[in-house]
Amino acid sequence: MRTLLAHSLLAVAVALVGIGVLAGAANVPSPIGKLSDYGAVFDRHGRDEVNASITQISKLLRIDVYVLLSWESAYPNVAQFADAVFAAWDLASKRAILAVFLRTGTDWTASVVASSSVRTELGAMGQRLEQRMSDLVLHRRIEEAVRAMFAELNSLPAAQRASAAQIKPRASDAGGGVPVAVAVGAPIAAVILLALLIRWRICPRCGGILRVERSRFRAARGPDRVYSCRRCGYRRGG
Repeated sequence: MRTLLAHSLLAVAVALVGIGVLAGAANVPSPIGKLSDYGAVFDRHGRDEVNASITQISKLLRIDVYVLLSWESAYPNVAQFADAVFAAWDLASKRAILAVFLRTGTDWTASVVASSSVRTELGAMGQRLEQRMSDLVLHRRIEEAVRAMFAELNSLPAAQRASAAQIKPRASDAGGGVPVAVAVGAPIAAVILLALLIRWRICPRCGGILRVERSRFRAARGPDRVYSCRRCGYRRGG
């Protein structure tokens, strides 16, 4: 009896959780596309411009940008609403950024959520975009805020290239080019040294080792070196 009661309570708990999840999902608008303009902020030209910017960022940064403009929310603030939308739209598994603009009365608020892969690569990107748009959102200039967000995203590759250009020369100055010079120069020096050794200390007749002798002293040049081979009698110098 106790086992049956326990199973019944567990089933009820699971059902309540499921109902809560469904209720939360029901409070979240479905995506129309990557731009979901429920607030009718943009005209047709504006929507085409935003969709073109979304495509450009996808090619440039390999990040999918989703924009939601809404006037209804059952959540206490825009940040919780954005988190709920991000989860309901299953964006956590993607390289994605979601920007939510919420109208309450005549006021607007905004929140940006980024997936973990984007945060790992670009840091606190959500906060950076929110700061870029905050003043425009405060003054209800939502179209300009969306454009400012894409302008910030478009600036990232140039900034990253500039950062890389600053780092590379310092790495080279620190000795990055030295190992290459050593690797190329050492074999050449070894070959030259070996050639000189063969030229001066190997007998050209029999291949024996030449011994070094001293000839008579010459006042102008000092003593001369004489190289001779005991095996075949070859002599050079003197």
